[in-house]
Amino acid sequence: MTKGILRNVAHALRRWYLTLGLPREADFKQPAAEKNACRDFSIIVAVHDAALVTKRCLDSLALYARECEVILVDDGSKEQVTQDLLRHFSRKYNWRLIVHSQAQGHSRACEAGASQASRPYLCLLNSDTYVTPWGWAAIRDAFVGDERLAVAGPSTSWASTEQRLIPALHCRHFWTDSQIVAFARKYLEKVKQPDLVELPEISGFAFFIRREVWREFNGFHLALHDYGNESELCGRLRHAGWRLAWVRACYIHHFGEQSYSQLGAKYIDERKQEIRNFLADSKRVD
Repeated sequence: MTKGILRNVAHALRRWYLTLGLPREADFKQPAAEKNACRDFSIIVAVHDAALVTKRCLDSLALYARECEVILVDDGSKEQVTQDLLRHFSRKYNWRLIVHSQAQGHSRACEAGASQASRPYLCLLNSDTYVTPWGWAAIRDAFVGDERLAVAGPSTSWASTEQRLIPALHCRHFWTDSQIVAFARKYLEKVKQPDLVELPEISGFAFFIRREVWREFNGFHLALHDYGNESELCGRLRHAGWRLAWVRACYIHHFGEQSYSQLGAKYIDERKQEIRNFLADSKRVD
């Protein structure tokens, strides 16, 4: 019991230390270059309930992605509050809304949104994220600067790849929206542009991909509904000679496991086993 209490106190002190100097409430101005870069992106947000965290995501898009094309996909949300929330934002900001009466999974929801996208680059964005003012220009410049770059991803607070920043990881559920943005500004002041790290896989929470590449490779594999869909697609792209990169000079906060996880532990375990079986079968074929 004592060890548990001490561990909790240590975690609290660490979060307090990492939050020093980050204002709980503040306004942030988005640079003109970031606003201009927004015009090249179609953002697809697949939503399955989790209204509170989804609202934070949509609020951030309204603040820092006003020039983007935003497409919301309600993938079988059961809660009336979620359905009302999506209708409200789509009407207020003239965002497109696609509704699935039954949940079809993250892959199919992303494909539905991507099929209606018109901008050069797609951002497949999880609904448990918070975008910052600095989420677009560095990604756009990376694509423009390398015609063989197929997929890019930002720095973040929670990911299974190197994109994860440890201070943000510890505080990802603790910070206010203002503190998230303040951390991003502080972090990005130290990052030189361009600063690309080539990776074998880009995390799916904010998956930036050329629209023409998405269409050429037919999106996510039909056998994969949720987990592992980006891993399999990244593998196909690498095999075809395309590059994948973490763009460090960009930050999008990821709370982690707050949306499709609402479908329950059994559903998640089944989907994870599905991708393990699929990848194992693919290796045997190769």
